[in-house]
Amino acid sequence: MRLLLVEDFRFIRRHVRTLLASISGVEVVAEASSGEEAVALARELRPDLVLMDISLEGMNGLVATETIRRELPAVRVLVLSRHTEAEYVLRAMRAGACGYMPKGAVGTELEPALAALARDEVWLSPSIPREELAYCAEHLAESDHPLARRQFEYAGYFPDKRD
Repeated sequence: MRLLLVEDFRFIRRHVRTLLASISGVEVVAEASSGEEAVALARELRPDLVLMDISLEGMNGLVATETIRRELPAVRVLVLSRHTEAEYVLRAMRAGACGYMPKGAVGTELEPALAALARDEVWLSPSIPREELAYCAEHLAESDHPLARRQFEYAGYFPDKRD
């Protein structure tokens, strides 16, 4: 799996890169510290996966995710964020992210998340509070955004509709 790592804080980027180096079959092809740089590198390198921070200077990670997914639909994006609130998860999914992980969970969840994405599955971190995911799923019940809805359904977070 060829991976582009996008994180504006060098210390966090270095930590995540160290974790990635210990995962078999993962190659970090480049690092970016801004959304603009991430989009340019994704266009040039066409990685399999982008590990994307949300809070970036200039073009934020959500806009960068949306741009990458629109232009390069085969490139999957796993969003890393310090936020676990439903608002952020929803915005990431609507931008086209294929997964969402809080930064605090990266040490324990990175490898299983990458494995899930490699199988073309969705990763919604188990460390995100269930009530936040339930809110997201409920909100998407009325959404016309098929990708976001499909991601929640696939991950098993979409409530059954029984009439």
